[in-house]
Amino acid sequence: MLTMSHNAVFYKAPLSKQQGSAIVLAIFVIIIISLIGAALMSLQRDSAKGTSYEVYAARAYLSAYSASEIALTELFPLIPAGASATVPSCSNVVANATLPANEVGFHGCNATVLCSTIAPINSASLPTRYKVVSTAVCENAQTITRRQISIEAVSL
Repeated sequence: MLTMSHNAVFYKAPLSKQQGSAIVLAIFVIIIISLIGAALMSLQRDSAKGTSYEVYAARAYLSAYSASEIALTELFPLIPAGASATVPSCSNVVANATLPANEVGFHGCNATVLCSTIAPINSASLPTRYKVVSTAVCENAQTITRRQISIEAVSL
C-alpha cells in the first residue's frame, strides 16, 4: 500500500526582498493625510473670510440705516410743547452723518446722507415728499463693504 503525503512547499522570499513595501505604504498614507489636511485648512480660511465679509456687510447696512434715522430726526425734529411747527427742509440734514465712534459696531464705518425734495406733480394739495439716501462704507485692511438705503418720507 502506497501512501501519499501532501507536503506543500511554500515559496519564501529572502528577507532582504521583503523590506521596503511598508515604507512605500506609509509614504502613501502620509501624502493622502497631508492633502486632506491642506484642503481642510483652505476651507477653513475661506470660511473665515466669508464670515468677516458678512460681519462688515451687516455693519455697513446698519450704519446706513442709522444715518438715515439721524437724517429723518434732523428733517422732522421733535416739537416741544407750546412751540410752533417748523416746515421740513433738506437744508437741516447734515450730509455726513456722525456715527458714534466709541461704539464697537460702527468701528471703521463712515456714512453720507443725501436729502432731496420731491414736489407734487399735479396737485398743490398733496404734501411734499422727501427722499433720503444714506450710504455707508465700512472697511478694514482686507475688506471694504458699501451699503445704501433709500427712504421716502412725507410730513403730516
